[in-house]
Amino acid sequence: MARLALFGIAVIFIIIVARLIFPSSSPKEPNPTEMVQDPNNGVYIPKNEAIKKTINGKEYYFTNEQSAEEYIKKNQTRTN
Repeated sequence: MARLALFGIAVIFIIIVARLIFPSSSPKEPNPTEMVQDPNNGVYIPKNEAIKKTINGKEYYFTNEQSAEEYIKKNQTRTN
């Protein structure tokens, strides 16, 4: 019985040492990318790739300059 206990302790010790020497090689999960919606066409894009425009004190994010210009033109005709 004592041999079995010593064997178990030895196995646990070997596992602990092996984990210290050879850490897990699983890739770390990257941070999720924040997505924003283009108000002109409804497309979601990564925030760090979006075109940012401030219109009437509010920030908007667009897929490209053309989409931003279209949105601005649409809103100018609504407010005038």
